[in-house]
Amino acid sequence: TIEDQVSDKRDAGFNRSVTDYWGRALSFQLINATDGGPSYTWSSIALAPNFAQADTPFPVLVADGRAPGELLFSSNTTVFEFNPFEFGTWDPDTFGFVPLEYLGSNFSNGELAPGVPCVRGFDNAGYIMGTSSSLFNQFLLNLNTTSIPSLAKTFISSILTAIGQDNNDIADYSPNPFYGYHNSTNRNAQSSRLTLVDGGEDLQNIPLHPLIQPNRHVDVIFAVDSSADTDNFWPNGTSLVATYERNLNSTGIGNGTSFPAIPDTNTFVNLGLNTRPTFFGCNSSNTSSMTPLIVYIPNAPYVFQSNFSTFTASYNTSARNAMVRNGYEGATMGNATVDPQWPEFGEDGDGGAGGLRRVFQRYCWDGRTNGTRPGVYEPGFKGKAVQ
Repeated sequence: TIEDQVSDKRDAGFNRSVTDYWGRALSFQLINATDGGPSYTWSSIALAPNFAQADTPFPVLVADGRAPGELLFSSNTTVFEFNPFEFGTWDPDTFGFVPLEYLGSNFSNGELAPGVPCVRGFDNAGYIMGTSSSLFNQFLLNLNTTSIPSLAKTFISSILTAIGQDNNDIADYSPNPFYGYHNSTNRNAQSSRLTLVDGGEDLQNIPLHPLIQPNRHVDVIFAVDSSADTDNFWPNGTSLVATYERNLNSTGIGNGTSFPAIPDTNTFVNLGLNTRPTFFGCNSSNTSSMTPLIVYIPNAPYVFQSNFSTFTASYNTSARNAMVRNGYEGATMGNATVDPQWPEFGEDGDGGAGGLRRVFQRYCWDGRTNGTRPGVYEPGFKGKAVQ
């Protein structure tokens, strides 16, 4: 079924990539519809009545612009976003959006030429989700080192051979919707292809970029970090550091965004900032412009060792349930057993403003640093381990 669905895209005249297959596989897990909802589009979210009435979240996915085989850094990467209305980027090199519903149409300098037909349906929901998580392509490209069944290896190998080397590790958004657009700064302006990869490949594994845009006026961001930064696959703040360093270039790639000060990754480990919630941006006097408050919630072993590699191919049901439970324990500080004052951050509680002030005093980063290289990070359980 997956092969048939992807072949339909090829038959319509569009390029295929590994991401097409990955996106269709994700759809069977994430879209509650027959055959993974092959006709579901990301722009169709905007048509849902509960979305139109603002009763559901506003979903934004991110991807990085990258040519096949190119190495990315947070300082040189164009970050693209998909929301139910538009696709594009706030970054100054391109700084433009197109209606998501018409992605796949042949735009030139931001317009469709007279008589050129509009394409609809390119924004397949699975393909959009697959693009944002296409780091998994690297798993597919290293099949011989994985433990997946040989039959699956044979199938995937045949796909890689069919689509060719140039399409192995990217998501292909041809025709390029930003062709001929901002020619003097847009590195893709003269390319008929726009190729994208996982939004975390530039180390910004937490998708903060769309939320810190000044036009969105976001005051508080809950940054949940499940990155596998350390040797034992726990987070160490790398994602926050990458976003912070990117925004230091406020007149360049930062493009006027503002982000609170973030310490180095060694400090995260040495001071235990990656073991519990930490607030960044509490003191507005330390910044030259208004910044959002970042409520950083790292993955830590409250009741389960949830430090799995990104390339873990499968999980049994008990591990899945335990990871979900561990996430709940992390967000609630062990259902307030680790810190009884933690719930006062989310509600007035009996402590009122005084209780909230105590939470800020306890969890705001105080500016201290410790750049000493830490030893092997092996955190212990904060609560009773699930069996």
